[in-house]
Amino acid sequence: MSRRLPLLLIIPHGGREIPDELSGYENVSAADIFFESDAGAEIIFNTETAMERPVSTSVSKLFVDPDREFSQLHPVTTDGVIKMRTSMNREVFRKNCYPDEIAISNILDRYYFPFHESVREAVNRRKIKMLIECHTHAAVGPPNSTDAGMPRPLVITSYATHQGSDAGGISGADAARDLAAITGRLMMKEGDTVAEKFRAEAAETGGCIMKLYGKSIPVIRLSVSRALFLNDRDFNLGELTIDRARLLRLGSIISSGLEKFYSKFRQG
Repeated sequence: MSRRLPLLLIIPHGGREIPDELSGYENVSAADIFFESDAGAEIIFNTETAMERPVSTSVSKLFVDPDREFSQLHPVTTDGVIKMRTSMNREVFRKNCYPDEIAISNILDRYYFPFHESVREAVNRRKIKMLIECHTHAAVGPPNSTDAGMPRPLVITSYATHQGSDAGGISGADAARDLAAITGRLMMKEGDTVAEKFRAEAAETGGCIMKLYGKSIPVIRLSVSRALFLNDRDFNLGELTIDRARLLRLGSIISSGLEKFYSKFRQG
């Protein structure tokens, strides 16, 4: 293509590392961390279509979740910026090993705030017209999700309910539906699900990324099913590795979808 699109992709949950400050205190295995991560996201969404490089983190969301407000902590919640439980209801830390206030402050300063500063710096360059918050999702809702046990679409998009229309006149809901339809139809050639193939939904609860940035710039959450690559052909369970060629192919499809979507978005 002749130019890159004024999009910023954000990958908040692709990391699988344990922060040095918390190493040895965890009660989760490498496999637990892998399946809690947005596996494959770092490659699938590392597209040259966007004007800016994706903002991401190498740290597992179990230990630092950039999509939670920094004040969301135990004992107020088990699903805050530093988790108490995984999506499968496993304790993240060994008994009495949840970090204290000093450790939490240091961890946030080292990992959480720089992530968001990178987003703000990119947005403030005034080239960015839209944020795409990128995820991969489990094929079936995990136990502590609102859709526990239910099959999920190949592509899910979400929009903030408080987000109105941008300067071009397209609403967050319309943009989310368009992105879901475009990418969903492309992904239908790559896999199947007993659920609907794609879906757009309002983001009523959950993350803070939409809340933080959605008031000043359109933000759409885009998630691709891990059923497209966590399978017998593309995934090695023993080594917790995914076939890179498969992820690159899916990434190429995402790039194509973003190009088609943004062309329609700009005309809206």
